[in-house]
Amino acid sequence: MTDKELLKFAAKAVGIELEWDSRGAYEVIPGVTGSEKTWGPLTNDGDALRLAVPLNLTISTGGGGPRDPHKANIRVWRFGVPGVCEPKGFDSLAATRRAIVRAAAEIGKAMP
Repeated sequence: MTDKELLKFAAKAVGIELEWDSRGAYEVIPGVTGSEKTWGPLTNDGDALRLAVPLNLTISTGGGGPRDPHKANIRVWRFGVPGVCEPKGFDSLAATRRAIVRAAAEIGKAMP
């Protein structure tokens, strides 16, 4: 999935209505004029956490060992839903955000 598709399905999973412009995604509160605010869980730790918590996602950042911690995977899952793994690489925060969004997108994609 593209980043835009990931965001679209992740937003659907938590009931966020998105609008898009040249700068990216904006969350819109229906019926409230001027409620638009940027929404970027792929780049914003707070937005990613606000996505993970209501979905009851479990996040595991372990593994890799002391000799090569960058070979670890970030794992995100929810009971009863297949999880996702994202290579930790050298930016574990970015990998964690992406894993959260990917897991949320899978939940949103499965919704009617």
